[in-house]
Amino acid sequence: MKRIFSFVLLAAVVITSCNASGDPNNFTVSGKIEHAPSQNVFLEQVNYDNTPPKVVDSAKLTQDGSYKLKAVAKEQSLYLLTLDHKPVFIFINDNNDIRISTDLNKNLRSPYISNSDATKSLYDFLNNFRAKDSVLGVMYAHIDSLYTRNPNDSSIVVLQSKGQQVLQALTAFMKDYIQKSNSPAAVFYALNVVASKNAMSMNELDTLAKQASDRFKEHSGLAVFKSLIAKANAANTQESTSWVNQQAPNLTMNDVNGKPVSISDFKGKYVLVDFWASWCRPCRAENPNVVDAYNKFKDKNFTVLGVSLDQNKDSWVQAIKADGLTWTHMSDLKYWESAAVTTYKFQGIPYNILIDPSGKIIAESLRGPALEQKLQEVLK
Repeated sequence: MKRIFSFVLLAAVVITSCNASGDPNNFTVSGKIEHAPSQNVFLEQVNYDNTPPKVVDSAKLTQDGSYKLKAVAKEQSLYLLTLDHKPVFIFINDNNDIRISTDLNKNLRSPYISNSDATKSLYDFLNNFRAKDSVLGVMYAHIDSLYTRNPNDSSIVVLQSKGQQVLQALTAFMKDYIQKSNSPAAVFYALNVVASKNAMSMNELDTLAKQASDRFKEHSGLAVFKSLIAKANAANTQESTSWVNQQAPNLTMNDVNGKPVSISDFKGKYVLVDFWASWCRPCRAENPNVVDAYNKFKDKNFTVLGVSLDQNKDSWVQAIKADGLTWTHMSDLKYWESAAVTTYKFQGIPYNILIDPSGKIIAESLRGPALEQKLQEVLK
């Protein structure tokens, strides 16, 4: 999973973007909030640079929960309607008269929305994403549970394969939304979700960002996002390629039994140093490929060393068992503060390096078929 873009991502991210005319746009948002714990309602604009939300209007709910708020915006944005600054819902100002109502005793994920197609579309995206993402989470939790009861349960492999399919479907869903949405603000939001989930490679995300920026040429936020992705992609590529043909920096951490292990311990062998974590779903989806490669080449002077960015030892050990990762593992249990990150300077996981018997890095970022292809090339 990526840790870049943390300065851009918000739980309810809001982006400012130019409209077609560039003229000021007066708009109102009104409706009814039933069973509200507070009468103080605020209209807040949240900037994509992660500065605190800006209050642009406020009011008191009437006795029946009705409200009406106004704002002037030169650009299409994402706004939050809050009660005492606690978010109730998010919307996009794509119309001059937007109406949104909800009952706080019921499902907040499906408010009544009128006169805002972009807001309806955004909620459809969010609800579909949550549903698909939760399926993936349940599947991995089920795999862990099955392994705890019976490590040899044949259904584990089947579920791992299905998990890969679900992840691919989720990625396809997000990509389709980004390419088809007519709202630049909604597209920006979706791009940030993709970045936070590491659902695509940096190159794929870079391509999507460029396509979105080309579609909405006057959208300042998408232009900024495209620039950030391009810079991060270039930096990541530069850092990655810089390790090839260099001696691998050493790392020493404890294994699952608390005994120190070092990369240098494996000198004389081809070793794939695999950086991952139990909480990283793309890592878990990639693990079956690493297992296949290990089983195929382990008798040819090849092994794998897992280096985890976990914080919780129990979760780390359980994931090792559940995914059948029978090679050596080590971790300092420091999450993104791990010495692995500061030493190898990678921006996301899964990430790996392939080291030859002399200790020189000969390849990196080998995923899917690329891993087996490279091993076949060097382990003749």
